[in-house]
Amino acid sequence: MASIQVTTIMVKINKFQITPEDQYQKEEILEIHLQLFSILRDKLPPELKGRTVIQLTAGSTLKDLLIELDIYRRVAISVNDAQERDHSRTLKDGDKVKIFTSVGGG
Repeated sequence: MASIQVTTIMVKINKFQITPEDQYQKEEILEIHLQLFSILRDKLPPELKGRTVIQLTAGSTLKDLLIELDIYRRVAISVNDAQERDHSRTLKDGDKVKIFTSVGGG
């Protein structure tokens, strides 16, 4: 593996100093507390018993979470113990997401 040496270069612009690290905003990571029920638990290793903390990038939605988990079936979701039908809802750091299989009948 090649060794890379990084040199910090400071540039003075209008009394402000900008380093190369400042030019790129670091991607914020969210931690989402996830619990899966029924057959959805198979999406996680058995030892987790359907519970884990998953990391997503800031701005991720419920739809992004479902895609990340490879869940393409109809499901019921609660976020922070409130039912959530809008899969475009943006998640926040620390959200508690529970995903259930949808049960229908007639």
